Amino acid sequence: MRKNCLALMLAALLAAPVWAGVVKKTKTNVTFKGFGNFSSSQTTKLTAEQERMDSVNDFKGKGVLGKLAGKAMMRSGEVGQIIDLPATTMYTLDHKKKEYTASPIKPLQEQLGEGGQKEKREEAEEAGKTEDSDIKVTRSEFKVTDTGETSNINNFECRKYIASWITEWENVKTGEKGSSNLETLTWTTAPTETLLKAQEEEMKFSREYMKKIGINAEQFQQDLLGANWMSMLDAFSRKPSSTKQDFSKFSDEMKKIKGYPIVIDGKLLMSGTKPAGEAEEEPKSGGGLMGGLAKKLLKKKKAPADESQGPEPALTYYIEVQEITLSDLGAGDFQVPPDYKKKG
Repeated sequence: MRKNCLALMLAALLAAPVWAGVVKKTKTNVTFKGFGNFSSSQTTKLTAEQERMDSVNDFKGKGVLGKLAGKAMMRSGEVGQIIDLPATTMYTLDHKKKEYTASPIKPLQEQLGEGGQKEKREEAEEAGKTEDSDIKVTRSEFKVTDTGETSNINNFECRKYIASWITEWENVKTGEKGSSNLETLTWTTAPTETLLKAQEEEMKFSREYMKKIGINAEQFQQDLLGANWMSMLDAFSRKPSSTKQDFSKFSDEMKKIKGYPIVIDGKLLMSGTKPAGEAEEEPKSGGGLMGGLAKKLLKKKKAPADESQGPEPALTYYIEVQEITLSDLGAGDFQVPPDYKKKG
């Protein structure tokens, strides 16, 4: 009887499909000034058609909004997500409660629930804005520097680059001025055969997933870290009457960064001044992406702080790849554990 059971188990294993896949381990840390800190350790398994990410998350909120976000959106704990493209289904896992939910993968426009109504509202707002913007961008400089510095990070031989985006703006009506500096340290490693194959699988999955949610993958990926990406973020946060920025030179600068990113370490510094005779405070708004972030992240008044180490960043982010391996993955790697109960 035991031999028969063993034979059946071996037959099942042999019959189960096996795909070449990628296993990646990363850690992430994001801090929002006055709002909270989010950290996460992730293990991602991926093939061209499926992805599973298991995370251990920790969010420490500050203030009322931060604590509410911790309860509603950025919950701490062990969670998972499985994206099955052939089945057009996404599974969300709660490892502590051993529960899961299943939902169909829908076009992004449908997920937002606004569809064409949002576009109509934006067109109406644009039509109603006939006057020029009061915000004038007086300086916008983006520069990538190859430091030549090298280091071994998680067994990857890496090279350090610094990307700096400095923006200065002025409200020509009120005289208010502001500035921002988004600085990102990027450590990259030369592509190996393993990394190239891993990138290929990641791109295959990304293209298929983006098709499912109704995004033109080829257009989106074109110059992703260059001008198109910058323009997209600027348009997302810019007021209808604000002046557009020219990002054509950004692409050439980004091309200076060579290799596969292992560490991305960034911070956003912001400051603002009132006209003479008025108290100095954080900027209420600015031009483009930086102005949008200023309004959202620095809405509260300044609190007394020890600035002996320099001003506190409005935003910091740190992403580190700890390990990337190629692995034979099977159907079981992308299935909800059998003892988990379906919720809802």
